[in-house]
Amino acid sequence: MRGDLRLVICGVLLAALAFTRAWPQQTQPSADAFTHTLHQPYNVETFGEFRKMMLTGDFTPKVQLGPAMAKRPTTGVGAVADARGEISIFDGRLVVSYGKVGASTDVNLEYAALLAVASAPDWQSVRVEQNVVPESIEAYIAAAAKAHGIDAEKSFPFEIRGNIGPYVMHVNAAPTGGPHGMGLPMAITVESKGDEIDGLITGIYVSADLVGIATHGGERTHVHWVSLDARSTAHLDHWGLKAGAYLLLPKID
Repeated sequence: MRGDLRLVICGVLLAALAFTRAWPQQTQPSADAFTHTLHQPYNVETFGEFRKMMLTGDFTPKVQLGPAMAKRPTTGVGAVADARGEISIFDGRLVVSYGKVGASTDVNLEYAALLAVASAPDWQSVRVEQNVVPESIEAYIAAAAKAHGIDAEKSFPFEIRGNIGPYVMHVNAAPTGGPHGMGLPMAITVESKGDEIDGLITGIYVSADLVGIATHGGERTHVHWVSLDARSTAHLDHWGLKAGAYLLLPKID
């Protein structure tokens, strides 16, 4: 009787082992594979780490755009995996630009190496009364936020409609294939610059703990330009505001 019981137990164990081996294996990212954070209010969510892109050239995939957009963010900025382009979300619309012609694909299937998204249920509009130089842009956004009931010590999304300038912006095109670090380019880029350009701006102002994660080190904002037809976008490296533009901040109930 005991012998029969042993045979039954062995049979069950062997069947379980075979079932386990046949079950599809899913590779889970290690705990330090990438940084993922979620901050309230405004559901500010980040994937990847800016400083790792800068220091090590880490443009590996962190999140797919389709599932990220399923959460219905209103605002977002990021970089395409493998340093191939830029990602923006303006008023819930996904815009992706690639640095090389013919690189387009189904953007919902695309992956981001870095992505920061947020949601604002509604906006309050602040008219820019005078030109704001690039060196003062972050201080201007923080002061405007505080004046309109927003805690500037926390992360929040913003948008801008109107003219900006002077400006320098780029679209990633490819990995550098060389060393990385402070003062070295993160990627091969297509750059454009000028004194003034019309368009839409999407950005996130971050709390101190997200500096270097969602933004360049030492910067509180990550900002992208979006064309008026919402068909192209670029990362803004340097930019000012022209009088008459409108800064959109989350509306406070």
